[in-house]
Amino acid sequence: MKSHRHLIVSAAAVILALLMTGSMCLSAFAESSSTIKARIDELKRQEAAISEQKKEAREQREANESEILDLVDQKNEIDQQLMLTHSAIETKNELIREYNLLIAEKQNELGDAISARDALNEQYRQRIRAMEENGKLSYWSILFRASSFSDLLDRVEMINEIARADSKMIERLQESAQQIEAVRQELAAEKVEMEEAKEALAAEEAEMETQRVEADNLMAELMEDHEKYAEIESKFEEEREALLKQIAAEQTKYKQAVAAESSAGSVSSAGLSWPCSARAITSPFGTRRDPFTGVTTTHSGIDIGASYGSPIYACASGTVTAATYNSIFGYHVRINHGNGFLTLYGHMIRYTVHEGQQVQRGELIGYVGSTGKSTAPHLHLTLYCNGSLVNPLNYLPSGWYYA
Repeated sequence: MKSHRHLIVSAAAVILALLMTGSMCLSAFAESSSTIKARIDELKRQEAAISEQKKEAREQREANESEILDLVDQKNEIDQQLMLTHSAIETKNELIREYNLLIAEKQNELGDAISARDALNEQYRQRIRAMEENGKLSYWSILFRASSFSDLLDRVEMINEIARADSKMIERLQESAQQIEAVRQELAAEKVEMEEAKEALAAEEAEMETQRVEADNLMAELMEDHEKYAEIESKFEEEREALLKQIAAEQTKYKQAVAAESSAGSVSSAGLSWPCSARAITSPFGTRRDPFTGVTTTHSGIDIGASYGSPIYACASGTVTAATYNSIFGYHVRINHGNGFLTLYGHMIRYTVHEGQQVQRGELIGYVGSTGKSTAPHLHLTLYCNGSLVNPLNYLPSGWYYA
């Protein structure tokens, strides 16, 4: 008897442990789905933040590229100006060399003219000196030696002719020397102008060379920044791709957790359970654009994106009030659950119950199809509460998501 009682107690303990385990599993499933959903939301927030950072990095990189292109144009202009300035300096150097040659040539001509003038002066002085030494002749003595008035006139004319010839020759030589000196001075002045222009060009060249060096340094900085922005953008893209993969993996886990919760028979506080294993809401309750007419209408329930042929279960126990077909919902079932709740399951490929049948929560009532006014396989679920249409999502267990 004692042994039998021990077996009973042991069995009870096992059963209790199983029940507790089942309860813990249900709790774990619920906690898992909500935890996973929160994690997915956080990952999406991180992905959005990284996408924004990547966008900012891309904008910075594009702005940097624009600066680089502008700087390249600026450097090209500086290089062209440097080349032109250098050519101008070389031209000035050539001109200065030519001026030096011309000035030297004029200096030689001036020396020759001055030498000729000095030689003529010396010749004139020597002639006068010889006349004085040979007879102590003078201008008056030549005149007084005239034998007649006619001879006097001839002597005067001869003296005047000699004086005029010497004077003209000296005058021409002096004028020639002055002209040569004027040309030499003009060439020297032009040479000074050329040298000043050359110095100005050299200063301009030095300034442009400084600008070119500064542009080269700035180009190096911009290229370094460009590599940095590209690296940052690439890093953000890698992080974003990793997050997207993680989100996809978490969404798979979430769907699996939701499916597991469904199979565990989770029930909302309103006493309803999910009518199928899918949780993706493809069209919510309320105002929407009709997929056939495009006109804004009121959607009487929710569309759940279940696959073709998926089983459909009763959300709660009740009586089947209709199992029929019409052009709107196709093959569909209506169940009165009491307590003011009534559900409708539309677009079935077929139903497995009949009017007046009593069904239990979770009992098979049909299969997902696309009959009636439908564009693709899905389950349409309508919920009435005390005769009024209500949003089923407010009365069903959590774990759904918008597809």
